[in-house]
Amino acid sequence: MSDEDEFKLTEDERERLVAEDVEEFPFDTPKYTTYLLNPAINLSQSNRPHVVGQMSDIVEEFRQEHPEGTFDDWVNYYKDEYDGDERLEEATKMAYPMVERMREAFEQIDEEMTRQYLRDLVLFKTYEGFDIQEAILKKLGEMYSLEVHRADAQDESKGIDGYLGDQPVQVKPVTYKDNLPESIEVPIIFYDENKSNKTMKVDISELKEEMDLGGRDGDD
Repeated sequence: MSDEDEFKLTEDERERLVAEDVEEFPFDTPKYTTYLLNPAINLSQSNRPHVVGQMSDIVEEFRQEHPEGTFDDWVNYYKDEYDGDERLEEATKMAYPMVERMREAFEQIDEEMTRQYLRDLVLFKTYEGFDIQEAILKKLGEMYSLEVHRADAQDESKGIDGYLGDQPVQVKPVTYKDNLPESIEVPIIFYDENKSNKTMKVDISELKEEMDLGGRDGDD
């Protein structure tokens, strides 16, 4: 693809093109404030459909009824047909207390807290991210009362990620299910990580079947 086949459209440019004829839009906010307002609104849930409406459906309805509608038309439609002013006022009353709480929290952040947070982010979170396999193996070791260890390079070339006792296993994200070669004879442990809170669902059905057949369960 050549440079002539694509172009970039910044957020500011999008706003200008969509609402260039609307007076006093966009609202001119001080630098960095939107970085605080966005999480405050999300945390307060003031932009949820039960508060402001199911916006994708409302926009689609507006487009069908007003195919040549302008931004002004859209504003008036939302206000008239969906009590927009009242909804936005309710959303504001839900969001602002969270803004106040975040303001108070932000004032408590000092240089040392920033240093500790960065240490956790750079060291622990990074290590945690690439070492999910070790965490799962250690948990299985506790469950089965067996020693565990990671695979070496030779084992990895055979599709082995680690050992539970003498049982080789693979540890893969659930998204790998459709991409794994059929020749793998090692039981596969699949995990599905919740990105918001880092909790993982771990599927050990293949391992349990293999452990039951081999009599390796720690309870035996």
